[in-house]
Amino acid sequence: MPADTSLVWVVILFLVVMVTIQWIVYLRLESHRRETRAQQKRDIETLKQTVGALCSSAVGVDKRVNKLERHGRDLEERQEFFEQQNQAGDPPYTDAIRMVQDGAGPEQLISELGISRDAADLIIMMHGIK
Repeated sequence: MPADTSLVWVVILFLVVMVTIQWIVYLRLESHRRETRAQQKRDIETLKQTVGALCSSAVGVDKRVNKLERHGRDLEERQEFFEQQNQAGDPPYTDAIRMVQDGAGPEQLISELGISRDAADLIIMMHGIK
């Protein structure tokens, strides 16, 4: 029987060693899992902040694009207004400037183009031969 008792103790010792090894492996795996989870939480928080910053930036860009679109529409409307004025018979200032550069005087501008004396004087002052 003493051999049987020794064998039992050897088996018990073997089982204790195996359980201890398994416990150590489990603790290491659990520690690694906790570290991995903590890193994943940090990564998720970083991603949340990044997405938040991108959303804020997108809102700012959207506001700027809307502002530029409004500005573009305003410019189009102004351009159309000026074109309509030119078609409606506004004084032909382009022709007046060209005539002044060719040496025309205020009386010629008034008689040929129908602009006012003040407009003729101003065009001559600004675009006349220096």
